[in-house]
Amino acid sequence: MSKRKIKIRSGKEEVWMEVTEEEYRKYYRPWWQEKKREQRNRAAMEEKGYTEESYEEWKENDMRTELFAESMEELMEKKALLYVLEEALSGLMPEERDLAEKVFGEEMQVSEFARLKGESRTTVSSRKQRVLEKLRRFFSDKGFQIRK
Repeated sequence: MSKRKIKIRSGKEEVWMEVTEEEYRKYYRPWWQEKKREQRNRAAMEEKGYTEESYEEWKENDMRTELFAESMEELMEKKALLYVLEEALSGLMPEERDLAEKVFGEEMQVSEFARLKGESRTTVSSRKQRVLEKLRRFFSDKGFQIRK
């Protein structure tokens, strides 16, 4: 599977991330669409006799450009957070990761997870607390504010 790199910016932070070809295309698709729309708009305005300067003025006042920039920043921030979450989960043992994904991610009840694994609810509940503490420590070490 081919990998591509994208640069994620959030505030003053910049991170290069390796992504799959599909993620790369999904990430850049809104940008490509906006550029194509811009080319069509420019061509249509030039056909009607508008100058390059009038087009640039129109573009600067166009709210869609501003909304597009905000949505891309939100997407980049979410991608960066998912990368950190994946890093946190990779530090867990396989059975801890399974518990975290099911109970925290999929919001499966502890009792249901215990029944699925053939263990007691209290055992799974204790393990859940230990996993939660490991994740809290990880995020705290990374500088994230943790709410209890």
